[in-house]
Amino acid sequence: MASTWHRTGHAPTLPASPAAGQDSRITLVAQIFYFVFLMMVFIGQQPFASRTQDELVAMAQDNDGSDLFKQALFIGFALLLTFVQILRKHPVKYRFSFWPLAIMLAWFLVTCSWGVDPFVSFKRVMQQLIVIYITFCALALMGPDRLFAALRSALIVSLLICWISLPLTSSAFHPPTESDKALIGAWRGFFFHKNIAGAVMALTFIVCGNAWIDKRKWYYGLFALMAFVFVIGTKSKTSLALCFGMLAISNIYRALSDNTQKRSILLLLLGFGMVGFLALYIAYQPMVERLFADPTSFTGRVSIWQVVFDYLGDHPFLGAGFGGFWQVGTHSPAHDYLNQQFQMLTAHSHNGYLEILVTTGPLGLVMLLLSFIALPAWWFLSGATRENQHLMVPAFAVWTFVLYQNLLETSFFDKDRQVWVIFLAAIATAHATFKAKPRPQWNRRQPLPSTEPTHG
Repeated sequence: MASTWHRTGHAPTLPASPAAGQDSRITLVAQIFYFVFLMMVFIGQQPFASRTQDELVAMAQDNDGSDLFKQALFIGFALLLTFVQILRKHPVKYRFSFWPLAIMLAWFLVTCSWGVDPFVSFKRVMQQLIVIYITFCALALMGPDRLFAALRSALIVSLLICWISLPLTSSAFHPPTESDKALIGAWRGFFFHKNIAGAVMALTFIVCGNAWIDKRKWYYGLFALMAFVFVIGTKSKTSLALCFGMLAISNIYRALSDNTQKRSILLLLLGFGMVGFLALYIAYQPMVERLFADPTSFTGRVSIWQVVFDYLGDHPFLGAGFGGFWQVGTHSPAHDYLNQQFQMLTAHSHNGYLEILVTTGPLGLVMLLLSFIALPAWWFLSGATRENQHLMVPAFAVWTFVLYQNLLETSFFDKDRQVWVIFLAAIATAHATFKAKPRPQWNRRQPLPSTEPTHG
């Protein structure tokens, strides 16, 4: 006889053990470690670094991932969090199950084998592996609430340092020695470049703006306003254009927390927006190229993209190996395709999707789209509730911002850069929150025994 299935409601939530229900010292230590890690990433080793033309050339040539101090620092953070993981007395709050990301890292390791300098590519992959490990290990110890709280705190501290630095040092502005005259005078705080400062401050605006809407604490509104004004000071066009748009989109998403159908329409509109960007480029290619190709306008992005397209025309299948296209010494594959002199200092493709395509091939790009677009879209579509929207909404805003920003910048797997680490924290938060959402439980219902008489 066939059995039937029936839904009994949400899966029962087991009562938390005393050890798991309390904020243990080990969890607090892990949160402090992660906060310090974020601040080290945001500030870097040389805050307020000068930027003469000779120094830019030297930095471009010494960009192979051989920074022993940074390697030791990141390995140290990973070991500390591992040690805390071993000492913990409560169950982990998250178990790693984001296997598409792990598979993608494995593919990146494979691509190192055909790079012009496999060891440089290998070091860059290992740097990614450590940064990702730190993020998800911290998540396992703290859970998404504390992880995102640490991220928000680090962003606010960075915002305050940047504002304090403006009247105290001229290094908080781009100096007159810039080769790109459009940069002169732009605010950068302790960051190396105004575009980095603009993106981080835009994300601070989005995160603090959502915190003010959720918590109604006046200081979050003040921080959001300070961050927005700083974005204006950076003259970062991409970040400024995305600021209000992402905050508005995230609040539309917040209003639709209980309506999956309407959220699906919102996600489709975001996807159409990205496709529309590409369609406009194709339709108005001559006009766009005239606007973008000038190195003093938008960093000459179209001329940089042309370098990538020319290489892909000759090497369409495997790519140049992870991190193996730009700035791999004198044998960098990009050198054979440069079309303007300023590109000798170019460190990435100014498009995150093209960067992954040119370095890891079509398979790498497919994995990227699966891991960071398709799967997160499903989490945000089906995982948001009124109870978890204080995490899912800002994570959604950060995710959307970075997806659009990568149309004009390179953030995906960009070493230990600030936007990439913030994006990882948002992805980790969204995945853990999605997994923690209560779901209906289905039980097998046995049919009642037959009461009909049997005939022998």
